[in-house]
Amino acid sequence: MKWLARILHNLNTDDYKVLYALENGMKTHEFVPVDLIACYLSLRKERALSILKRLHEFKLVVRQITNYVGYRLTVHGYDALALKALAESGVIEFFGSKIGVGKESDVYEALTSSGRRVAVKAHRIGRTSFTHVRRVRNYVKRGVTRSSWFPISCKSAEREYIVLKKLYSNGVAVPEPVYWNRHILVMSFIEGEELVNCKFLPEPYDILELILENVKLAYQCGIVHGDLSEYNVVVSPEPAVFLIDWPQYVLVANASSRYLLERDLHNLISFFKRKFGIKLSLSETLEYVTEN
Repeated sequence: MKWLARILHNLNTDDYKVLYALENGMKTHEFVPVDLIACYLSLRKERALSILKRLHEFKLVVRQITNYVGYRLTVHGYDALALKALAESGVIEFFGSKIGVGKESDVYEALTSSGRRVAVKAHRIGRTSFTHVRRVRNYVKRGVTRSSWFPISCKSAEREYIVLKKLYSNGVAVPEPVYWNRHILVMSFIEGEELVNCKFLPEPYDILELILENVKLAYQCGIVHGDLSEYNVVVSPEPAVFLIDWPQYVLVANASSRYLLERDLHNLISFFKRKFGIKLSLSETLEYVTEN
């Protein structure tokens, strides 16, 4: 995405108008007809084609020719619209390197206009398997195809932003949400290492206790992570822990919350038993987390 940030300087007003038109057109078309784009923007068709060709060279759009010529945004095109919004809002001043890659997201380092170090998370829902997405995310409807990843990624980022605001304000150890636009979430940068990569912990039982305390705090907020494991716990030098990756959360009132909470706790208990020899009872841990 860093190279994309440089491309943004080469885009003009008409380029962005066409990108916005494609974003709107993709709500009803998989590939938006050129005639529709030209009509929407009151442009001559030749002018619209010229702009689309330029955007195609930048890999921001892709073309399909069947019974008509149509275009849609690529991942990079959607990134461009979100990054423009972040820049115009003053949230992002400098874009850094990629610092994390997941099945459904990419994370980058960045600086705000005030010089604050932040993490920029781009949601990439459906990058691997929409079957998996539908299984683990109950807000994704059946019949979704790969071309629908834009609104779903946007919904995923919005959900994570909203839940982080609630958790952070109630003292749960999560990244502080800073800004959200489309499929991109900006949050505080967390210094530390994923639990799965920690080769040594001086007091592993204390770390597990901290994790469970925060799972309990989240539960008291009415929220269950739903996909918690050693891969989305960050251990920082304090020592402290942070629970990350929340878009698949469920409310405690949800019928599946008990099962998901038990699975979260089983994942954590199994990891600490396997790697550090700590033995905890799942039933007692579940009772601790859910007690008032």
